[in-house]
Amino acid sequence: MNNLALSPDSQLAFALATLRGLELSCRALNGQHIVPGIFFSLDPEAENAVHIDSRLGEMMAITMEVERPGRWLTLNMGIGNADFSGCKIVGFACKLDAPQTTTFQVCIRSGTQTGHSDVYFPKTVVAFPKTSLHLDVIELEQHAHIPAEAPWRELVIFFQREPAEIVLRDFRLIVI
Repeated sequence: MNNLALSPDSQLAFALATLRGLELSCRALNGQHIVPGIFFSLDPEAENAVHIDSRLGEMMAITMEVERPGRWLTLNMGIGNADFSGCKIVGFACKLDAPQTTTFQVCIRSGTQTGHSDVYFPKTVVAFPKTSLHLDVIELEQHAHIPAEAPWRELVIFFQREPAEIVLRDFRLIVI
């Protein structure tokens, strides 16, 4: 019996566990991995600055400064080539807060032969001054744009293109 079968969430779970084990304070640079598989993507035509602080046991506090908004400001979290064959739902759980209420959208991005396909989760994530938990799922059978197999996948958080502070205390991928 082989006990090395990896679940579709294993790559992201490892990256997030690595991040929760760090203490760091730095400026996030476009495309530079904070830990393998987790990075910010900043529109190069915009004037943005993202600062992150990570404490042991938590994911990260994010401060976004936006002088000139661009087309996107995202946190990309790689989930490898997660195989969704036989899976019914994909979702996430997020524990978060923010000094001022703010929102963001999350999508699952799947690599394709011609680029990628994005499917957004149905709920908008709201960060309140009080720590809260957000859960969201997609039924895979109802979304043909999420292939069962893909060469690569990411969960992408699309932040508002405005100044904000958000504390992502925890984030988990759910695949059933």
